[in-house]
Amino acid sequence: MNKIPVNGSDDYRIEKLLDITSFAELLEGYYQATGIPNGLVGPGGELITQAGWIDACTRFHRGHEETNRRCVESNCTLLEQAQTQKVCNSLCKNGLYDYATPINIDGKHIATLFMGQLLHQPPDLSYYEQQAERFNYDKAAYIEAIKQVPVIPKAQLEKQLNHMVQVTTVLAKSALSTIREHHLQEALSHSKKQRIEIKDLLDNSPTGISWCDEACNIEYINHTFTRILGYTLEDLPNVDSWYKTAYPDPEVRHPIEKIFKRWLNSQKKSNGAFMPPLTTETTVRCKDGTSKRISSQVSAINQKILYNCTDITEKWRIEQRNLTRNRMMERVAQGEQLNSIMHQLITDIESDDPSIRCSILLLDSEGRHLLNCAAPSLPDFYNEAIHGVEIGEGVGSCGTAAFLGKRVIVEDIDIHPYWTPYRELAARAGLKACWSEPIISSTGRVLGSFAIYHNTPNKPDDHDIEMISFAANLASIAIETLKNREELVRSEQAYRSLAENAPDAIARYDGAGDLIYTNPNFAALFASDMSENDSYLEHYRSVIRKVIRTGTPQQVEICIHAGSNHRYLMFNIVSEENEGGGGALAIGRDITLHREMEHKLEKQARSDFLTQLINRRHFFELANREMLVASRYNNALSLIMFDLDHFKQVNDTYGHAIGDLVLQRIADVSLTTVRAADILARLGGEEFVVLMVQTSHDEALQSAERLRQAIASTSIALGSGEAISVTASFGVTTIHFDSGDSHTINHMISDADKAMYRAKQEGRNRVVYA
Repeated sequence: MNKIPVNGSDDYRIEKLLDITSFAELLEGYYQATGIPNGLVGPGGELITQAGWIDACTRFHRGHEETNRRCVESNCTLLEQAQTQKVCNSLCKNGLYDYATPINIDGKHIATLFMGQLLHQPPDLSYYEQQAERFNYDKAAYIEAIKQVPVIPKAQLEKQLNHMVQVTTVLAKSALSTIREHHLQEALSHSKKQRIEIKDLLDNSPTGISWCDEACNIEYINHTFTRILGYTLEDLPNVDSWYKTAYPDPEVRHPIEKIFKRWLNSQKKSNGAFMPPLTTETTVRCKDGTSKRISSQVSAINQKILYNCTDITEKWRIEQRNLTRNRMMERVAQGEQLNSIMHQLITDIESDDPSIRCSILLLDSEGRHLLNCAAPSLPDFYNEAIHGVEIGEGVGSCGTAAFLGKRVIVEDIDIHPYWTPYRELAARAGLKACWSEPIISSTGRVLGSFAIYHNTPNKPDDHDIEMISFAANLASIAIETLKNREELVRSEQAYRSLAENAPDAIARYDGAGDLIYTNPNFAALFASDMSENDSYLEHYRSVIRKVIRTGTPQQVEICIHAGSNHRYLMFNIVSEENEGGGGALAIGRDITLHREMEHKLEKQARSDFLTQLINRRHFFELANREMLVASRYNNALSLIMFDLDHFKQVNDTYGHAIGDLVLQRIADVSLTTVRAADILARLGGEEFVVLMVQTSHDEALQSAERLRQAIASTSIALGSGEAISVTASFGVTTIHFDSGDSHTINHMISDADKAMYRAKQEGRNRVVYA
């Protein structure tokens, strides 16, 4: 390309080629969208503009003489390399990466673009803990700051840096060409083009973005904001309308508005000084009436108030479920009363959706009547009327669910025959819909029911079904654990009164920790060669010595191995006085069945009750874990979704019992067809999913085809001697982490789901790749 003469070298100044203010907004928008700090430096090393700065540097590295010197050395190294290299990087001795690349026009170096203060993989916190100790940092605050450092793969970072340089170069060259004709025309043209580039970047941002002017009139909403929440610019003329729409409950809205107004006033009083962004996490009402959990950030940029948001609903729900489970198990461990534990469980479930009211009813000892356990949001007269009702088919939702041992969904109480005897009672309590899930023990026995009520007719979605199943499983775990504990306590009290003929293992020790007495059960347990149990026995002996030394009672569990079998023993050890002075008494019992019961309960909480496959919640836990492994090692990851064709016709023709049999048979066939390493789960209804690790596009398609053929060739025998068969439609997707793109399990499921529905549209019983 021939160079066009220009008036002089002054035309190559970066300040003349770019609208620095608009470019600063571009860099700030990029920082807001990616979290990567960046900056533009002149050819002489002078800072022109920057966007973002991480706490690890501003609060720690720049505040210490030695670590600040490291930062300066890293910057100088980068500036030198940027004179000759296209993209260069420097690993600062403080442990963070900085990148730089020159911006050249007609062979002239006009500026250097920086991106930095980041990592390529999750930080080794032990390294930074040592660094905190070495430089006398506040370790907790420093480690928290390091956790906030953006983690960006090198290839992705270089790709983004090159893209930003290309954008900058194109803008500068366009400006230089126009300067040669007319400087004023160049400035106008360049500014317009740059604004278009900025708008394109914002419209395609992975986060929802909007901004308003200083008077809080909303001027812009990007596509992602509308996709997440449904609102467009026409729906939200100003910030006040946003708060009233997103938070319709005044008790929720007013505190959030107050925090924003306080931040806004502080921003106005700052006279342009930097103010930290306002970061919040709230539940927002969407345009379609649903709610989503949103993480948002509000910041001020050039007389604009910028708002960006991210949908964290699924992650938040998983966290809330885990918190609910942990809180419940803590109360169980502390020995709280069952009614109190169930009351708190309902409170936690209702906090996820204020529009619902829940109840837990338990069967009496005869298994015929439902008794109130917990229903804090239902009126007393209603609870009193339900207390003691005899179960049976047609006895409301809960009585029917407990009688049949199956979920009962009543979308409209006013017209459903199950509620005919209780319709006036429900109307008086303001109840219009009731979904009831039986609480089933690990042995399959019905313990009671968990119910969700609505004040309006209502049909559950997949999230509702998952929630009611989750709550019923937790209730089952709590009930059985408490009953097992009561049985254990009663047994231990009885065992203490036994001596030589006691069924437990009993031993006495002298002050030196040597055996002076064992009953026959103890002698039988420890008579054989116990070399493979040495580690357990040594721990047991150390506890004996501790009790003798301190006089404090102890409890210890040991596992006795005998070939492929093992038994768990729980010993209660107390100090005692014997003929030789101080000693210890150990009384042990076999808790093998108790441990096996705990394992069964844990499996029940993670399994689909009907098919015994992994349930939806546990699938997401395993899938997110595999995503992290695949991302770390750049492994291919494939996902198959399949849905039974015309399954509604099976239910309508043969009844739901046969439909359940079909789902169980398809689950068995699928489990024997997929690989042992694959993760097979039932998402809900007739929909299944398979996550395949280290599996390429071709391998995934082959696996899906094998599974399709296996299902199509399966004949399911009915009780009448008749047999039926079904087919399924499959959607397949594969991701590769070495491409630098970001992926989530929700994206994979969405892609596979779309492919699966194309398979249905193309005739069903086929495999379609996303």
